[in-house]
Amino acid sequence: MYGLGNAGARFLKERLGTPLGRTDWRSRNKTYTRESLDHTLAVSRHLIDLELACRAHAQAELIPFDEILANAPENTQRMANPSSWSISVQWHGTRSTILIAPDAIFGLRMKDGAGESRVAYFFLEIDRGTMTITPSERVRESDAFPYRATILRKLYAYADSHRQGLHKSHLGIPSARVLTLTTRASRALVMRHTAETLIVRPMKLPAALFLFGVQSGGQDPLTHELEDAGGGKTRLLPNTG
Repeated sequence: MYGLGNAGARFLKERLGTPLGRTDWRSRNKTYTRESLDHTLAVSRHLIDLELACRAHAQAELIPFDEILANAPENTQRMANPSSWSISVQWHGTRSTILIAPDAIFGLRMKDGAGESRVAYFFLEIDRGTMTITPSERVRESDAFPYRATILRKLYAYADSHRQGLHKSHLGIPSARVLTLTTRASRALVMRHTAETLIVRPMKLPAALFLFGVQSGGQDPLTHELEDAGGGKTRLLPNTG
């Protein structure tokens, strides 16, 4: 594993036009925490496993974020951080702004037995088991809820973004599902139940909007079993035998 230095950043910016901003990369590497490193590696591992799985399954093709961005609205393409967007939410009479920043955005182009293809898009969230899932009722009923980093707030932001159609206006994609992968089955179950009782049912959203599972750990992520917010069993590649 390597950290990007200042000389490397200049090379990427001058030779490839990569927008990196003004950052002292050497100092940034020194302040990188183990928790952040573990999370970054977990995201990278899943994306690598996903790309390798798509190579092994003739009926699945990975759509990387670069391809999605190339077809996104021009305003999004010009942004310094096009993989994130802000959403204005109403919470107990107070208007708040929440930033949505998926750990990764990707699509899958899948063919069925008849050769017909369909495309599905996903917002990936890798959970390392450190974030509070559901805050206390006192916090949930207060104006502070939108500013507390919890799984519930993250799910609520995605739900309201879906309801406002921001995935389409920001990225130009017709729909997207939120795929949350965590460290153990018991935690995934609590997340799923939270999404069902506090998000999907009250907001009358489709249960398939949210998918939950355990990080595959090198297994095939296309055939790894997941559950939607209603408890339905599914996989990213459901037609695989």
